[in-house]
Amino acid sequence: MRSATESGGWPAGLAALAGGAPAAAVPLLEEAAAAGEGGGLAPLNLGLALMQLGRLAEAVPALEAAARALPGHAEPAFRLGTIAGLRGEAAQAEAHFHAALARDPRHVPALAALAALEEESGRIEAAVARITCARLLDPAEPELDVAAARLALRLDDLPTAIARAEAVLAQRPAHAGAARLLARALLRRDGAEAALVDVATRAAADPTSAGLAVAAAELHGAAGRYPTALAELRVAAMLAPDAAEIQAALGLGLADAGRGQEAEPLLRAAIAARPGDLDLRNRLATVLWKSHRVSAMLEMLEEAIRAFGPQPILLMNQALALNALGEQAAALEVAEAAVAHPAGGTQALMNRMAVLPYHPERGHAAALLAAGRAVAARLGPAAASPARPRDPDRRLRVGLLSGGLGQHPVGWLTLAGLEALPEAEFDLIAYSLKPRSDTMAGRFRARCAVWREVGALDDASVAAMMAVDGIDILLDLGGYGDGGRPGLLQRKPAPVAIKWVGMQTGSMGLDGLDWMLTDHWETPAGFDAFYAERLLRLPEGYVCYLPPAAAPPVAPLPALTRGHVTFGCFNNLAKVTPPSLRAWARILAAVPGARLALRTHALGEAATRDRVRARLAAHGLPEDRVALEGGVPHQALLAAYGGIDIALDPFPYAGGLTVCEALWMGVPVVALAGDSFCARHALSHLANTGLPDWVAATEADYVALAIERARDLPRLAALRAGLRARVAAAPLCDAPRFGRSLAAALRHAWREWCGPATPV
Repeated sequence: MRSATESGGWPAGLAALAGGAPAAAVPLLEEAAAAGEGGGLAPLNLGLALMQLGRLAEAVPALEAAARALPGHAEPAFRLGTIAGLRGEAAQAEAHFHAALARDPRHVPALAALAALEEESGRIEAAVARITCARLLDPAEPELDVAAARLALRLDDLPTAIARAEAVLAQRPAHAGAARLLARALLRRDGAEAALVDVATRAAADPTSAGLAVAAAELHGAAGRYPTALAELRVAAMLAPDAAEIQAALGLGLADAGRGQEAEPLLRAAIAARPGDLDLRNRLATVLWKSHRVSAMLEMLEEAIRAFGPQPILLMNQALALNALGEQAAALEVAEAAVAHPAGGTQALMNRMAVLPYHPERGHAAALLAAGRAVAARLGPAAASPARPRDPDRRLRVGLLSGGLGQHPVGWLTLAGLEALPEAEFDLIAYSLKPRSDTMAGRFRARCAVWREVGALDDASVAAMMAVDGIDILLDLGGYGDGGRPGLLQRKPAPVAIKWVGMQTGSMGLDGLDWMLTDHWETPAGFDAFYAERLLRLPEGYVCYLPPAAAPPVAPLPALTRGHVTFGCFNNLAKVTPPSLRAWARILAAVPGARLALRTHALGEAATRDRVRARLAAHGLPEDRVALEGGVPHQALLAAYGGIDIALDPFPYAGGLTVCEALWMGVPVVALAGDSFCARHALSHLANTGLPDWVAATEADYVALAIERARDLPRLAALRAGLRARVAAAPLCDAPRFGRSLAAALRHAWREWCGPATPV
């Protein structure tokens, strides 16, 4: 009879694991564990192999078996604690780490892990005590010095933080974590420019140190010099091509710079090297999102949830992905799960606000107000209004808070109106949350007296900057969308805060916002109860559309030569709801030979097209009469309207910029008005161009309206021929007129804050 050490599966599996081949080790160790070989060490090593592969859920039973078989061994409990921590289960993780220390009080990794949990929960002194103990037991372990440096930085003990980071870099010159800590400590001690000089001096003495290049990248990033930071990360990656953490840092830097194609392979390689790093997976999800590969993003998130459990950050991104695929009910269900999670917090409530407006039944105005109020309750009451001279007629400083100050829907719908504001009355100060360098961004910069890139700053820092700048009126152009800052609005950095464009879906529910810029179509009389903000109604439309100068000419009505009507919808899939599909199926069934063209970036992905085809079929839309097209550059998108006779606006979340672009390209839009702000965008734009009769009040009326207009081709052709001129002459595109209205509205809001004149 062979001994355990002589059996085939156990030694071979152990050798494969030791040789860096965990995938090969798993079946061998499974065989050994099932056969009882190696005692409890077989399931323990099986658990370790599965952890290395990122198969955390599968590792748990193996480690639990090892804990039973090895009751005096600390390692199974420590590894179970590690998995619990990765899955966001802090209480379970802490219990496991304490169990490991009960078995072996000198177990250094358990001490360090407990210190990390204590640090995360704000128990800094307790964390310092544990790390000090761990360093006494293992003074040569550099990761303990990293933890000590991080804790010293938390305590503002800059000399210790610098010394500990230097000690790590002396042993491991490519340690990215130590390099970042060194940079942050130097920055806090000396300021940005002096810290950069310090790091440059160190690098001159040691030009092959990849860590110093990472430190320089950290400092350049903190100063807003993102291209230079990225260049330093490239240097670091060349100096240390085998350092997974540096390659990951470069991947993250490329992702932040919008270079997803370059970032993706680096992030995937980093994930393979560090499968337990949840942040890397989450950042890869962001890269896939930005490249419109939403189905791939969803698949990756589902895999991460299986491994790490339903952590809020994964659920929130899963909700966004499902919504972007047009699966609104599933998206809201996942968003609600994130809200219900004990660690969901404010971010989960904000995530729900980003999904809720698209839901065909629950995204109504009252629900949006209630959800916004929930965010406000979590954020706490708004701060007191800052002091400013209460002169109702003085020149005002108006802040623009947005990530869309450029070629973006925010830009197309605000730039012309802002340019038309009287410069003698209003200084504009931009607080840009995302760097942009296109032509429209240049025009924003030209109109603004001050331009600040603040995307890397926290809410408190931006609020302090606005206080120094003396902002009188803050225009929020982000809402609960990508880059929105409701927490900043609650800090009340300006006496008057107004919501305008940029995820303007309904009430934000914040008492830090004073007004909602609107019009009488978006919010007619009686709608005030749906808003926490006061409604600042402009006399005509609430936006000013800037038509693209290079738009192609309007094409003749395609139905005249094709012999059939082509309906189209170029909105993103999040707006394409089951009621929209149901209505479109009825329209196609009633209009012989009619076609429907859907075009958006997400449809460029084959897996997404397959999901959408299944939804179309489920709602009775014939596949052979619906074209699914991916995104194209803006000029080509506008040209594609040359093949559309009538645009079908989705509901309840109506088109905004898409309606304006369709009209500019000669294509009228059939729309349905709801009760939320975003359900009435199309109504506002159509009415503002003299086309209110293209808006229905019910789904049945929407279907009937589309059928009626499709049956009168001569009328359609005549409307198309004159539509661009009509739009150009309408208030929608009259920038001087809009500028006067906007100026009057801003002045009104300011005078309201100033209050009645005080007798002298």
